[in-house]
Amino acid sequence: MFPRSNQNWLRALQEPPGEAQAEALDELHDFLLRAVLVYLSQSRNELADWGRQAVRGLAEDLAQEALLEIRDNLNTFRGEAKFTTWACQIVINRAASELRRRRYSDFSLDSLRESEPAVFQSLTADKEKAEPEHVAERRSYLALLRQIVETELGERQRAAIIGVHWQGRSMEEVADALGLTRNALYKLLHDARKSIRDQLTARHLTQGDILAAFED
Repeated sequence: MFPRSNQNWLRALQEPPGEAQAEALDELHDFLLRAVLVYLSQSRNELADWGRQAVRGLAEDLAQEALLEIRDNLNTFRGEAKFTTWACQIVINRAASELRRRRYSDFSLDSLRESEPAVFQSLTADKEKAEPEHVAERRSYLALLRQIVETELGERQRAAIIGVHWQGRSMEEVADALGLTRNALYKLLHDARKSIRDQLTARHLTQGDILAAFED
């Protein structure tokens, strides 16, 4: 079969359900599957432990999701590029989003909400039980820090802060998990800490105020 033109793709996919539409959908699905398999086969830390069948399964899911998205949004195709180029970008965007989700899954907001920062744990580990008012102050500051990290930081900054300061992981481990160099992680943490300091300053607090609440 000769390569389809943009008009041929649109006409076939917009046909009423039948042989012509089914043939176009199958052809497009196969194209999307090949494209996303190539994308996933490149060196990616997120899939390092996956077998071929697992990667194939993920590719099948992404291709099917992209196919449905394309079919439902044919009216947004402007014809400024080849139809297959436009379709390929859709499935690659879906794959990139999935890999990004997996990359940050270990540094999710769940760990932010379920624990206190490792630095505070080390400060309080061997302390006697604090007075109730002191405990209330700690909880208040923790809630404030969680709010700042959750709402004021970008996704990458939040993952870096959670990994290094909340979970107490090493710089090397967090950098590797996020696909960053050590220097890039340092810069990310620097910017994140500055954002946190700015938010504390806006509330007339300092980092010293927060740390002092965790030292008996």
